[in-house]
Amino acid sequence: MLLDIPYIIFDQLRSELLTRKNISLAVARFDKIHPVVSGNKLFKLHYFLESFYSGKFRSIKTFGGAYSNHLVATAFACHSLQIPCQGIVRGERPALLSPTLEQCLEYGMELSFVSRETYAALSGDCANEAEVLVIPEGGYHPLGAAGASLIMDAIP
Repeated sequence: MLLDIPYIIFDQLRSELLTRKNISLAVARFDKIHPVVSGNKLFKLHYFLESFYSGKFRSIKTFGGAYSNHLVATAFACHSLQIPCQGIVRGERPALLSPTLEQCLEYGMELSFVSRETYAALSGDCANEAEVLVIPEGGYHPLGAAGASLIMDAIP
């Protein structure tokens, strides 16, 4: 993977019933992958980032709300790989930014706030622009799904 993601941590579940039935049960802790970016977000970005390096793009643009984990994951990945990025944020700019959006700024993401109506129109059209790789909200795209399948490679 382009970003170093450690193996997934598993928590063993123990109970009398499981022991009696000779069942071993564990929970994959995707919330412990990274202190800032957890879950499947970095995996979903993998093939978008690979596509970025095809040489056609100079920056990345994506979409999300004021508390979007996807925006933070994208900002973190782009910061780590020194890729300029822009986040289109649904809704007017608040007087006080959410902690999520503050993190995006700390990672160097340029934020643009648009009305909900404009957002709906923009996020519905996720065609790449000249030299800009456009990632749909949440990474919902065949490339995002393919990246999520890489989770299985991270499980020992």
